[in-house]
Amino acid sequence: MADCAGTSRVTRTIAVAALLATAIAVLGGCATYSAKFADLRPDLAHSRYDAALQTVEKNKGDKDLLLYHLERGMVLHYADRWAESNESFAAAERLADELYTKSISEGVLSLFTNDNSISYRARPFEMAMVPYFRALNYVYLGKREDALVEGRKASQMLARYVDHTLNGLDDDEKGELAQIRNNAFLLYFSGMLYDWDGEINDAFIAYRNAAEAYAANSELLGVGPARWLGGDLARTAGRLGFVDELEYVQRTYPELFADPETTDRPSGVGEVVFLLEVGYVPQKIQNKLSVPILESDGDGHDRLVFATTLSGRLGDAYVLNSGDKIAYWLSFAMPELWLDPSAIDGARLSAGVAGSHARTACVENLAAAAAITFEAEQGKILLKTIVRGLAKYGVTKQAEDQGWLVGALANLFGVATETADTRSWLTLPENIHLARLSLPPGIYDLQVELVDAAGRVLATETVADVTVRLGDWTFVSRRVF
Repeated sequence: MADCAGTSRVTRTIAVAALLATAIAVLGGCATYSAKFADLRPDLAHSRYDAALQTVEKNKGDKDLLLYHLERGMVLHYADRWAESNESFAAAERLADELYTKSISEGVLSLFTNDNSISYRARPFEMAMVPYFRALNYVYLGKREDALVEGRKASQMLARYVDHTLNGLDDDEKGELAQIRNNAFLLYFSGMLYDWDGEINDAFIAYRNAAEAYAANSELLGVGPARWLGGDLARTAGRLGFVDELEYVQRTYPELFADPETTDRPSGVGEVVFLLEVGYVPQKIQNKLSVPILESDGDGHDRLVFATTLSGRLGDAYVLNSGDKIAYWLSFAMPELWLDPSAIDGARLSAGVAGSHARTACVENLAAAAAITFEAEQGKILLKTIVRGLAKYGVTKQAEDQGWLVGALANLFGVATETADTRSWLTLPENIHLARLSLPPGIYDLQVELVDAAGRVLATETVADVTVRLGDWTFVSRRVF
């Protein structure tokens, strides 16, 4: 008997050791997406493009394939490998279409593990930026017609993916996300591309739609209309003979025509469009939360209904009554949006000749778009996460009836697989600034003074050998981190 007892203790010790080893292995493999890509942003910021590509390749996962193409496309864009960049972005667009149109069964697995087991579907503001970067790639490759195709797609892409996202939300969650369905910057960008190609009618329509979108969303997104938009509307309307249309726009959006410096365009010049992409879009980090299950809650609840009850117990507003007894603390992980805002508030631009200076205007706030999208989806994510936690809790209780070891294993599996979905397109900029310069034909070195909100110069950069041609447009983009 003594030998049997000793054998039993040895067996139990081995089982516990194996259990702990399994737990360590599982927990070690559950680092969040943002944690696995911690080196990506610093490498990109220091122009270590090969290292950034290695990080993207090393962490490539079957469920993160869309992000793989997006991150790779971005790194290649900044490495001036424009054709390769567009290949990656094209692959991202194809995959995004497949993920939104095909019925898949991944959701079942996510109810037992976490949302990282579902293929990532890009948020609307992410997919909307793909045509912007593809258009710039084509501009730099000298493929004007291809750039125009991307310009047409940009605002349509946003509307399409906003609609996809809205279909999965309750009516009370849709408000602000539905409001930013039309993107003023992308409409303005496409208008400038049309203008560049001489498609004046399309340019005027895009400019008018941009003015409407800025008026609708400037307060929500914290960006005003670009100062040059009024001049573009007046010029294109004049060439088309759209007198009534221009008068309507001037009555409706008088603030666009208040600055004569941006409405009067001299003759005998070319146009420089300078796009300054600043900082990083907010990334998602993991936040561990706990909510009490009370003895008085009992058993046999509908999980979705009970999850709604439990979600009301989160936060400082919930207070336990004196007679409440806690039966269990349900722990789970939620994504949290974290922004480290850039100190750069814009730039002063100069070409070194008389009158050739401009101050950038913030024309796109991706940080705000990310926050609006995140908030719209948070309620749905929270309920799903609590329902999953309840399912794991139920499995653990059932497993405990089979013995302490089985129960411990079930509980450990639940803890180990409880990881928040922190996936996102990490290398997108926080915001985009625009400046326009009308310059005589020639080759210029543009001086760019990066400034903070108080106007203090933080850094100075030179964009060398910018060619300006008579009557033509020159697009230049720079990223500062």
